[in-house]
Amino acid sequence: MHAKVKFLIAGFGFMGQTHCGNLFKNPSAEITGIIDPYDPVERLSSIRGNLQTVTITADNIRNIPHYTSIEQALIQAEADAVIVALPTRLHTEVVMKCLEAGKHVFVEKPMAISENECRLMNKTASEKNLLLAIGHIVRATSLYRYLHDTVKSGHMGKLKLLRMTRETGQPSWGNWLDPEFLKASGGALFDIVSHDLDFARFCLGEPQKIAAVKELCGNFNKNLLTAILYFRDTQVVITGGFVQPSSYPFYCGFSAFFEKGSLQGDCNGMLKWAYPDGTVENIKLPECDPYYDEVDAFIKALTNNADTVVCSGTDAAGTIHLCCEIARQIEEMN
Repeated sequence: MHAKVKFLIAGFGFMGQTHCGNLFKNPSAEITGIIDPYDPVERLSSIRGNLQTVTITADNIRNIPHYTSIEQALIQAEADAVIVALPTRLHTEVVMKCLEAGKHVFVEKPMAISENECRLMNKTASEKNLLLAIGHIVRATSLYRYLHDTVKSGHMGKLKLLRMTRETGQPSWGNWLDPEFLKASGGALFDIVSHDLDFARFCLGEPQKIAAVKELCGNFNKNLLTAILYFRDTQVVITGGFVQPSSYPFYCGFSAFFEKGSLQGDCNGMLKWAYPDGTVENIKLPECDPYYDEVDAFIKALTNNADTVVCSGTDAAGTIHLCCEIARQIEEMN
Protein backbone atom coordinates (compact mmCIF):
# COMPACT_ATOMS: atom_id res chain seq x y z
CA MET A 1 0.00 0.00 0.00
CA HIS A 2 1.25 3.49 -0.83
CA ALA A 3 1.87 6.19 1.77
CA LYS A 4 -1.51 7.49 0.68
CA VAL A 5 -4.42 5.33 -0.47
CA LYS A 6 -5.04 6.18 -4.12
CA PHE A 7 -8.76 6.37 -4.98
CA LEU A 8 -10.88 6.36 -8.08
CA ILE A 9 -14.41 7.78 -7.70
CA ALA A 10 -16.94 6.04 -9.95
CA GLY A 11 -20.00 8.26 -10.29
CA PHE A 12 -19.87 12.00 -9.63
CA GLY A 13 -23.41 12.65 -8.48
CA PHE A 14 -24.36 13.81 -5.00
CA MET A 15 -22.66 10.98 -3.12
CA GLY A 16 -19.65 10.87 -5.41
CA GLN A 17 -19.09 14.57 -4.78
CA THR A 18 -19.59 14.04 -1.04
CA HIS A 19 -16.91 11.35 -0.94
CA CYS A 20 -14.63 13.45 -3.13
CA GLY A 21 -14.78 16.34 -0.67
CA ASN A 22 -14.04 14.08 2.27
CA LEU A 23 -11.12 12.42 0.52
CA PHE A 24 -9.67 15.90 -0.04
CA LYS A 25 -9.81 16.44 3.73
CA ASN A 26 -8.18 13.11 4.57
CA PRO A 27 -4.37 13.25 4.79
CA SER A 28 -4.15 9.53 4.01
CA ALA A 29 -6.06 9.73 0.71
CA GLU A 30 -5.33 10.83 -2.84
CA ILE A 31 -7.80 10.99 -5.74
CA THR A 32 -6.30 9.73 -9.01
CA GLY A 33 -9.40 9.82 -11.19
CA ILE A 34 -13.10 10.61 -11.48
CA ILE A 35 -15.26 8.31 -13.60
CA ASP A 36 -18.45 9.76 -15.04
CA PRO A 37 -19.96 10.04 -18.53
CA TYR A 38 -20.23 13.81 -18.01
CA ASP A 39 -17.67 16.50 -17.25
CA PRO A 40 -17.15 16.52 -13.44
CA VAL A 41 -16.98 20.32 -13.38
CA GLU A 42 -20.36 20.48 -15.10
CA ARG A 43 -21.77 17.97 -12.62
CA LEU A 44 -20.90 20.26 -9.72
CA SER A 45 -23.58 22.72 -10.81
CA SER A 46 -26.21 20.22 -11.96
CA ILE A 47 -26.39 17.83 -8.99
CA ARG A 48 -28.17 18.31 -5.69
CA GLY A 49 -29.11 16.09 -2.75
CA ASN A 50 -31.42 16.24 0.25
CA LEU A 51 -28.81 17.66 2.64
CA GLN A 52 -25.60 19.65 2.63
CA THR A 53 -22.50 17.53 3.10
CA VAL A 54 -19.29 19.09 1.76
CA THR A 55 -18.51 21.89 -0.63
CA ILE A 56 -16.02 21.46 -3.47
CA THR A 57 -15.27 23.82 -6.32
CA ALA A 58 -14.26 23.48 -9.93
CA ASP A 59 -10.71 24.45 -8.99
CA ASN A 60 -10.56 21.50 -6.56
CA ILE A 61 -11.14 18.92 -9.28
CA ARG A 62 -9.91 20.59 -12.47
CA ASN A 63 -6.58 18.74 -12.48
CA ILE A 64 -7.96 15.32 -11.52
CA PRO A 65 -8.02 12.99 -14.56
CA HIS A 66 -11.53 12.39 -15.91
CA TYR A 67 -12.49 9.01 -17.34
CA THR A 68 -15.74 8.15 -19.06
CA SER A 69 -15.62 4.41 -18.34
CA ILE A 70 -14.51 2.17 -15.51
CA GLU A 71 -12.52 0.04 -17.96
CA GLN A 72 -10.49 3.04 -19.10
CA ALA A 73 -9.79 4.18 -15.54
CA LEU A 74 -8.73 0.75 -14.30
CA ILE A 75 -6.19 0.52 -17.13
CA GLN A 76 -4.82 4.05 -17.10
CA ALA A 77 -5.02 5.25 -13.49
CA GLU A 78 -2.94 4.13 -10.55
CA ALA A 79 -5.36 3.20 -7.78
CA ASP A 80 -5.62 1.05 -4.68
CA ALA A 81 -9.36 1.41 -4.18
CA VAL A 82 -12.54 2.57 -5.89
CA ILE A 83 -15.51 4.38 -4.38
CA VAL A 84 -18.62 3.31 -6.31
CA ALA A 85 -21.39 5.91 -6.10
CA LEU A 86 -23.43 4.91 -9.13
CA PRO A 87 -27.12 4.03 -9.57
CA THR A 88 -27.88 0.77 -7.78
CA ARG A 89 -28.53 -1.15 -11.00
CA LEU A 90 -24.86 -0.59 -11.96
CA HIS A 91 -23.29 -1.61 -8.64
CA THR A 92 -22.66 -5.28 -9.28
CA GLU A 93 -21.17 -4.89 -12.76
CA VAL A 94 -18.80 -2.10 -11.73
CA VAL A 95 -17.85 -3.59 -8.35
CA MET A 96 -17.03 -6.90 -10.02
CA LYS A 97 -14.78 -5.17 -12.59
CA CYS A 98 -12.96 -3.37 -9.78
CA LEU A 99 -12.50 -6.54 -7.72
CA GLU A 100 -11.32 -8.49 -10.76
CA ALA A 101 -8.75 -5.73 -11.32
CA GLY A 102 -7.48 -6.18 -7.76
CA LYS A 103 -8.97 -3.01 -6.27
CA HIS A 104 -10.54 -2.64 -2.86
CA VAL A 105 -14.08 -1.25 -3.07
CA PHE A 106 -16.31 1.04 -1.05
CA VAL A 107 -19.80 1.00 -2.56
CA GLU A 108 -22.76 3.13 -1.60
CA LYS A 109 -25.86 1.49 -0.16
CA PRO A 110 -27.89 -0.32 -1.17
CA MET A 111 -25.26 -2.89 -2.02
CA ALA A 112 -27.52 -4.43 -4.70
CA ILE A 113 -31.17 -5.36 -5.18
CA SER A 114 -30.69 -9.12 -5.24
CA GLU A 115 -29.14 -11.57 -2.83
CA ASN A 116 -27.36 -13.38 -5.65
CA GLU A 117 -25.54 -10.19 -6.60
CA CYS A 118 -24.44 -9.72 -2.97
CA ARG A 119 -23.16 -13.29 -2.81
CA LEU A 120 -21.21 -12.84 -6.05
CA MET A 121 -19.50 -9.65 -4.88
CA ASN A 122 -18.67 -11.03 -1.44
CA LYS A 123 -17.35 -14.31 -2.85
CA THR A 124 -15.05 -12.50 -5.26
CA ALA A 125 -13.77 -10.08 -2.62
CA SER A 126 -13.02 -12.98 -0.29
CA GLU A 127 -11.27 -15.05 -2.95
CA LYS A 128 -9.07 -12.11 -3.96
CA ASN A 129 -8.45 -11.02 -0.35
CA LEU A 130 -9.86 -7.57 -1.04
CA LEU A 131 -11.86 -5.27 1.20
CA LEU A 132 -15.49 -4.65 0.26
CA ALA A 133 -17.31 -2.08 2.40
CA ILE A 134 -20.81 -0.61 2.12
CA GLY A 135 -21.82 2.97 2.89
CA HIS A 136 -24.51 2.47 5.52
CA ILE A 137 -24.07 5.99 6.83
CA VAL A 138 -26.69 5.81 9.61
CA ARG A 139 -24.37 3.56 11.62
CA ALA A 140 -21.82 6.39 11.69
CA THR A 141 -24.09 9.27 12.80
CA SER A 142 -23.82 10.48 16.39
CA LEU A 143 -27.61 10.30 16.94
CA TYR A 144 -27.88 6.66 16.01
CA ARG A 145 -24.55 5.74 17.59
CA TYR A 146 -26.03 6.94 20.88
CA LEU A 147 -29.06 4.68 20.44
CA HIS A 148 -26.86 1.75 19.42
CA ASP A 149 -24.58 2.18 22.44
CA THR A 150 -27.58 2.43 24.77
CA VAL A 151 -29.01 -0.83 23.43
CA LYS A 152 -25.66 -2.62 23.61
CA SER A 153 -24.72 -1.41 27.10
CA GLY A 154 -27.97 -2.56 28.68
CA HIS A 155 -27.77 0.18 31.32
CA MET A 156 -31.36 1.26 30.59
CA GLY A 157 -32.64 -2.29 30.70
CA LYS A 158 -34.09 -4.23 27.81
CA LEU A 159 -35.35 -2.46 24.73
CA LYS A 160 -39.08 -3.23 24.67
CA LEU A 161 -40.09 -1.43 21.45
CA LEU A 162 -38.35 0.65 18.81
CA ARG A 163 -40.22 2.81 16.29
CA MET A 164 -38.22 4.30 13.41
CA THR A 165 -39.31 6.75 10.71
CA ARG A 166 -37.45 7.99 7.62
CA GLU A 167 -39.21 9.88 4.83
CA THR A 168 -38.60 12.53 2.23
CA GLY A 169 -40.25 14.04 -0.82
CA GLN A 170 -40.26 11.87 -3.90
CA PRO A 171 -36.98 12.61 -5.72
CA SER A 172 -37.33 15.01 -8.61
CA TRP A 173 -34.57 13.15 -10.49
CA GLY A 174 -35.39 9.81 -12.13
CA ASN A 175 -38.90 8.58 -12.83
CA TRP A 176 -40.00 7.21 -9.47
CA LEU A 177 -43.50 6.53 -10.80
CA ASP A 178 -42.26 4.26 -13.58
CA PRO A 179 -42.59 0.56 -12.59
CA GLU A 180 -39.51 -0.37 -14.63
CA PHE A 181 -37.45 2.35 -12.96
CA LEU A 182 -38.63 1.17 -9.55
CA LYS A 183 -37.74 -2.41 -10.40
CA ALA A 184 -34.23 -1.45 -11.50
CA SER A 185 -33.55 0.79 -8.50
CA GLY A 186 -35.37 -1.16 -5.80
CA GLY A 187 -37.56 1.85 -5.10
CA ALA A 188 -37.83 3.55 -1.72
CA LEU A 189 -37.51 0.20 0.08
CA PHE A 190 -33.89 -0.26 -1.01
CA ASP A 191 -33.05 3.43 -1.30
CA ILE A 192 -34.22 4.82 2.03
CA VAL A 193 -36.02 2.23 4.20
CA SER A 194 -32.93 0.02 4.03
CA HIS A 195 -31.19 2.54 6.32
CA ASP A 196 -33.42 1.65 9.26
CA LEU A 197 -33.59 -2.04 8.43
CA ASP A 198 -29.81 -2.09 8.52
CA PHE A 199 -29.66 -0.14 11.76
CA ALA A 200 -32.09 -2.53 13.46
CA ARG A 201 -29.80 -5.42 12.51
CA PHE A 202 -26.77 -3.44 13.69
CA CYS A 203 -28.34 -3.05 17.14
CA LEU A 204 -30.22 -6.31 17.59
CA GLY A 205 -28.86 -8.89 15.15
CA GLU A 206 -31.04 -10.87 12.79
CA PRO A 207 -34.81 -10.79 13.37
CA GLN A 208 -36.73 -14.00 13.93
CA LYS A 209 -39.49 -12.80 11.64
CA ILE A 210 -40.32 -9.82 9.45
CA ALA A 211 -43.74 -8.72 8.24
CA ALA A 212 -44.77 -5.97 5.84
CA VAL A 213 -47.99 -4.26 6.98
CA LYS A 214 -50.46 -4.69 4.13
CA GLU A 215 -52.65 -1.71 4.96
CA LEU A 216 -49.66 0.66 4.99
CA CYS A 217 -47.60 -0.54 2.01
CA GLY A 218 -49.73 0.67 -0.89
CA ASN A 219 -49.26 4.42 -0.54
CA PHE A 220 -47.44 6.68 -3.01
CA ASN A 221 -47.03 3.96 -5.62
CA LYS A 222 -45.62 1.54 -3.00
CA ASN A 223 -42.87 4.01 -2.13
CA LEU A 224 -44.09 4.48 1.45
CA LEU A 225 -44.27 1.36 3.57
CA THR A 226 -44.29 -0.08 7.07
CA ALA A 227 -42.68 -3.29 8.27
CA ILE A 228 -42.33 -4.95 11.66
CA LEU A 229 -39.20 -6.84 12.68
CA TYR A 230 -39.69 -9.38 15.46
CA PHE A 231 -36.78 -10.17 17.76
CA ARG A 232 -36.76 -12.44 20.79
CA ASP A 233 -37.40 -9.69 23.34
CA THR A 234 -38.60 -6.75 21.27
CA GLN A 235 -40.17 -5.50 18.06
CA VAL A 236 -38.99 -2.80 15.67
CA VAL A 237 -41.60 -0.91 13.66
CA ILE A 238 -40.15 0.85 10.61
CA THR A 239 -42.07 3.32 8.47
CA GLY A 240 -40.47 5.19 5.62
CA GLY A 241 -40.12 6.04 1.99
CA PHE A 242 -40.91 8.72 -0.55
CA VAL A 243 -43.97 10.92 -0.26
CA GLN A 244 -45.41 13.72 -2.37
CA PRO A 245 -44.79 16.50 -3.19
CA SER A 246 -41.05 16.47 -3.89
CA SER A 247 -40.67 19.57 -1.72
CA TYR A 248 -41.66 17.59 1.40
CA PRO A 249 -38.64 18.01 3.74
CA PHE A 250 -36.46 15.09 4.78
CA TYR A 251 -37.18 13.72 8.24
CA CYS A 252 -35.90 10.81 10.26
CA GLY A 253 -36.30 9.92 13.91
CA PHE A 254 -36.99 7.21 16.45
CA SER A 255 -38.73 6.42 19.71
CA ALA A 256 -37.03 3.74 21.80
CA PHE A 257 -38.83 2.34 24.85
CA PHE A 258 -36.54 0.76 27.44
CA GLU A 259 -37.36 -0.73 30.84
CA LYS A 260 -35.86 2.28 32.66
CA GLY A 261 -36.93 5.10 30.35
CA SER A 262 -37.86 6.15 26.85
CA LEU A 263 -35.59 7.86 24.33
CA GLN A 264 -36.69 10.17 21.51
CA GLY A 265 -34.38 11.46 18.80
CA ASP A 266 -34.58 12.99 15.34
CA CYS A 267 -32.55 14.66 12.62
CA ASN A 268 -33.60 18.12 13.81
CA GLY A 269 -31.36 17.86 16.85
CA MET A 270 -33.78 16.49 19.42
CA LEU A 271 -32.53 13.76 21.74
CA LYS A 272 -34.10 13.34 25.15
CA TRP A 273 -34.87 10.80 27.82
CA ALA A 274 -38.23 10.57 29.56
CA TYR A 275 -37.89 8.76 32.91
CA PRO A 276 -40.55 6.91 34.97
CA ASP A 277 -40.31 9.53 37.76
CA GLY A 278 -41.57 12.21 35.35
CA THR A 279 -38.26 13.92 34.65
CA VAL A 280 -36.96 14.66 31.17
CA GLU A 281 -33.27 14.92 30.26
CA ASN A 282 -32.02 16.57 27.07
CA ILE A 283 -28.89 14.97 25.62
CA LYS A 284 -26.26 16.95 23.73
CA LEU A 285 -24.37 14.88 21.22
CA PRO A 286 -20.73 15.39 20.23
CA GLU A 287 -20.05 16.84 16.80
CA CYS A 288 -19.14 14.30 14.14
CA ASP A 289 -18.88 14.05 10.37
CA PRO A 290 -20.28 10.61 9.53
CA TYR A 291 -19.45 10.75 5.81
CA TYR A 292 -15.84 11.54 6.64
CA ASP A 293 -15.76 8.93 9.40
CA GLU A 294 -17.01 6.04 7.28
CA VAL A 295 -14.44 6.58 4.51
CA ASP A 296 -11.72 7.23 7.10
CA ALA A 297 -12.58 3.86 8.67
CA PHE A 298 -12.22 2.25 5.24
CA ILE A 299 -8.80 3.88 4.78
CA LYS A 300 -7.67 2.77 8.25
CA ALA A 301 -8.75 -0.79 7.46
CA LEU A 302 -6.53 -0.70 4.36
CA THR A 303 -3.50 1.00 5.88
CA ASN A 304 -3.56 -0.73 9.28
CA ASN A 305 -5.00 -4.06 8.14
CA ALA A 306 -7.69 -3.52 10.78
CA ASP A 307 -11.33 -4.58 10.89
CA THR A 308 -12.63 -1.04 11.23
CA VAL A 309 -15.11 -0.60 8.37
CA VAL A 310 -18.50 0.75 9.33
CA CYS A 311 -20.28 -2.00 7.38
CA SER A 312 -18.74 -4.91 5.47
CA GLY A 313 -20.15 -6.50 2.36
CA THR A 314 -21.03 -9.69 4.20
CA ASP A 315 -22.87 -7.68 6.86
CA ALA A 316 -24.75 -5.56 4.31
CA ALA A 317 -25.94 -8.69 2.52
CA GLY A 318 -28.14 -9.38 5.57
CA THR A 319 -29.92 -6.07 5.05
CA ILE A 320 -30.52 -6.86 1.38
CA HIS A 321 -32.04 -10.16 2.49
CA LEU A 322 -34.58 -8.24 4.61
CA CYS A 323 -35.35 -5.85 1.74
CA CYS A 324 -35.93 -8.76 -0.63
CA GLU A 325 -38.23 -10.47 1.86
CA ILE A 326 -40.30 -7.31 2.33
CA ALA A 327 -40.46 -6.80 -1.44
CA ARG A 328 -41.69 -10.38 -1.85
CA GLN A 329 -44.39 -9.87 0.76
CA ILE A 330 -45.57 -6.62 -0.84
CA GLU A 331 -45.74 -8.32 -4.23
CA GLU A 332 -47.87 -11.11 -2.76
CA MET A 333 -50.31 -8.54 -1.37
CA ASN A 334 -51.37 -7.56 -4.87
